Amino acid sequence: MAPRSSTTAHSRKPGNERAGYKPTPSGGIVPSLIGGAAGQVAPLHGELTLSFLTRLAARYHLAIRDLLAAVTDVGGLRNLTGMLYPDSEIHLNAQARARVSVLCGVAPHVLERALPAWTREEPCGRYEGGPVGRLMRGEQAVAAWGPACPGCTAARTGRRVPARRYLGPEERVCARHRYWLLFLPHTSGLPVPLTGCPEVIEAHRRHVRLLRRSPTGAQAFEVARAVTGTWWEQPWPGEEQQWPARLEVTRPAEADPGWWKVAARDLVAYPETVAVARVLANPRWQQHTLTQARGHLPYRLGEIPALLAELADQLGRPWLGRRLAADTHGPLFTWAHSLVRIHAAPTPAAHKALWKMPPTHRPRPLGDLLPGRRPDPGSEPPAPPRTVKRLRGHSLQAEQAFQTGLSHAHLYHQRHGHLAVPKEDVPNGYQLGQWIANLRTSHTRMPAHQAAALNGIAPWWNAPWSTLWQRTWHQARTHTRTHGPLEPARGFPTTSYSLGEWLYLQCTRYPALHPEQQRLLTQIGIDSSTAAAARPPRRSYAERFQTGLAHAADYAAQYGQLATVGQRTVHDGFPLGNWLALLRNRHRDRPQVPADRIQALNALDPWWNPPWNLKWQRSYNHAQDAAADHPLRPETGFDNLGDITARWLRRQCSAYDQLHPQQRQLLAGIGITTEVARTAREHARTASRTPAAAPAVGGQAGHARRTADPATTGPRRVRRAAEPKRPREPRSRLGHRPDLRPGFETALAHARAWHAEHGHLAVPRAARHDGFPLGMWLFSQRNRAKQRARAGQPPSPHLTELAVIDPWWNPPWDLKWQRNYYRARDHIEAGNPFDPVARIPAPSTVLGSWITRACLQYDQLHPDQQHLLNTIGITGDVAHARTRRAHPWRTAVEHAHAFAEIHGHLAVPRDTVQDGFPLGQWLNKQRYRTRKTGPTPAAHALTAIDPWWNPPWGMVWQLAYQRARTQPHTPTTRRWIHKQRRIWPLLHPHQQHLLTTTGLVAG
Repeated sequence: MAPRSSTTAHSRKPGNERAGYKPTPSGGIVPSLIGGAAGQVAPLHGELTLSFLTRLAARYHLAIRDLLAAVTDVGGLRNLTGMLYPDSEIHLNAQARARVSVLCGVAPHVLERALPAWTREEPCGRYEGGPVGRLMRGEQAVAAWGPACPGCTAARTGRRVPARRYLGPEERVCARHRYWLLFLPHTSGLPVPLTGCPEVIEAHRRHVRLLRRSPTGAQAFEVARAVTGTWWEQPWPGEEQQWPARLEVTRPAEADPGWWKVAARDLVAYPETVAVARVLANPRWQQHTLTQARGHLPYRLGEIPALLAELADQLGRPWLGRRLAADTHGPLFTWAHSLVRIHAAPTPAAHKALWKMPPTHRPRPLGDLLPGRRPDPGSEPPAPPRTVKRLRGHSLQAEQAFQTGLSHAHLYHQRHGHLAVPKEDVPNGYQLGQWIANLRTSHTRMPAHQAAALNGIAPWWNAPWSTLWQRTWHQARTHTRTHGPLEPARGFPTTSYSLGEWLYLQCTRYPALHPEQQRLLTQIGIDSSTAAAARPPRRSYAERFQTGLAHAADYAAQYGQLATVGQRTVHDGFPLGNWLALLRNRHRDRPQVPADRIQALNALDPWWNPPWNLKWQRSYNHAQDAAADHPLRPETGFDNLGDITARWLRRQCSAYDQLHPQQRQLLAGIGITTEVARTAREHARTASRTPAAAPAVGGQAGHARRTADPATTGPRRVRRAAEPKRPREPRSRLGHRPDLRPGFETALAHARAWHAEHGHLAVPRAARHDGFPLGMWLFSQRNRAKQRARAGQPPSPHLTELAVIDPWWNPPWDLKWQRNYYRARDHIEAGNPFDPVARIPAPSTVLGSWITRACLQYDQLHPDQQHLLNTIGITGDVAHARTRRAHPWRTAVEHAHAFAEIHGHLAVPRDTVQDGFPLGQWLNKQRYRTRKTGPTPAAHALTAIDPWWNPPWGMVWQLAYQRARTQPHTPTTRRWIHKQRRIWPLLHPHQQHLLTTTGLVAG
């Protein structure tokens, strides 16, 4: 026997001496323990390492703590971390595993094959070096395990000792000895006899067969487990008889019924879980589900009755289909939703997503539901129930954010009657549209209580179609309640044209609509028979012309002409620009506008559709306004009318002889006659391009002389280079030197004169005032002020004189923004119409475009910029109201509509530009977005213009088809048609339909 050591005395016990365990001074194990009477102790296949060590300790007549102390002993100290519990597992490092191998007499490679956690981790101990052990517990840290079958353990080891094994879902049943191996947290598990449950044994055989035959059987079982777990948590209906009977048969005599209902969840629901998994993994039933869905994402499970009927039949519960038909949420609905969604993109990643169950639908772990120990029915008083843990994966902040959004959704529903909120809407300052759009995207992953709360407000908040369709349906329902039933057979005469057109479109697409969409249309009086008898609404062009004429008259009364109406102009909600553009195109290219309508527009403005470019007419109107208040000075180049107007008039005078006779008549109306044009051309020819420079003084004159006569300055430069430089004292910039003060006063006088005339000092760099380069001088003063600020020097005192003239002569933002601001201020002070919310001036004008940009960037502007905007009435609320009203895609759709009116289609090349708008690039982006995320509101509008704007084939084919349709007799078209005949079987059915209906290919 080894001498007793003080470092190991605290761990020795009398029982240990009888067992032969005696620690050595080096921390090893004495030979009596190594070669003791225990002999060889073999592990069970899949056994927990700690379970094996517990059986090994029992063979040596040791407690598990003593064996762990011997295995992890380092110099008499136990190198073990963690707490020992009945449901713990242990990880050992290589040295500790070597000791265990010696103790049990089994080779290390045999232990590695039998024990799954044998080499899973190399733990770090509290002491450096030596054997290390780490205890851990919990369902998340330890893989799924359960008690080993008592009969199998006795047959394998020859002893009736408890053991624990890692168990897969199909290993919970021991069919030979009829045990369910139940995992119970905080215990070593519980083998439950299955004598009274032969259906569990039969379900186990089917489960094993499913895993052997189906490659997705394991994933289908996890989804089925989530499905039956959801049914288990709901109140059981009165028709349910099997689960209560099975629960009572398997309950141990001493177990509390409520506690056992939680613990035996997987056992009691196991036959139903296997049956559901077999149905979900069956490719035939997957195809049946897709066939019944008809490519539509389901809104409720009742849309796939065949699947529900099969589940009810397999589970032996005829009433189950009726109860599941109304479900719009849950794991079974999520699986069906994913099945239909991935059918459109059958990729390996999509198939993985089919069996990926969100955490919100998975059964909660028993460790969160059961108390720390089994309740004793005879104990008084009963132990207080354990607080149920918060659902994993969800935070308190997220729940509070949901409640905030829910309150705003409730207010919106009270006001509008639905939750089809546009994505860009921000009611009451809350981004409700974006919030609901995010929830619609992830509604299958939402917790059940959140989905139920939103369904309680509006059942159609997450409809599998666009919110635009839902809003229009609500508009149609409101119309029927106000004006009576619809009349599809008469072309919806009581509705507006846009609403009637939408209703007729639904009638034409009625067979292809979602079943729930058909049910909603039935509520407003449109069923299959009325849809078949529907007639298209007849558009009253006379009424539309009168409406447009009234808006045009109002616009002309405000602005005096119609030339400034751009294609994007909207007047009081009416698309006046688009309306006038269509009339101009029809009158110019295909004279089909009645004469009385042309006369009515000519009465408002004779030049509403001039034979020249509208840009010329708009510039003429600006020049007319400028010339009304100032006399013309052609001998000075019209310099008193402003830079823009003066340049335009000089261009007209230079090209006077090439102008249209009516253009010359208009110019004569503002005083530009042939003599005036000749005088302006003479001035442009004789005037110097650069004004004469003022006589140089001081240092500038000396520099000029040095540049002009280098011979006389050469010796002086040589002398200065040879002499050492005298140190200069730092001195200030312009305004401090007396010799430069007269030049500064001259420039300051020009600045005061410019401010008196224009009201600001935001002077363009090239501007000159009475021959003085005021713009360049102010530009240099701003640069010097910024240089001093960057160098950390105080501002020059002389700059305060410029600040007295204009406080914003040197703003910290772009000077172009400042000039536009003064244009807006002058526009308002002149009494011109100004309403940013109503988009007046129109965004098509220069000033209106700047106001739009300022409103869009309002939150990112400098505080002083915001203050300046507030002085002209553009506050934060006004800016947000203008940006909310702007829908860029609507303007793009107007350009697409104008293009289709001319060409009859939207097969647009990428480089196509329509009235300055890059229509081709925008349409390409819309096609990509539609194929990536589904139809958008812009896509629906484009489909109404051209159903083949986004065909399922390449745009190259569609462009060639449109070219062949319009030019069928060219050699290129004939070759293309011949190629289509050769590859006819490979064409899409819709391509074949297009070719035959247009007569390019015989049917």
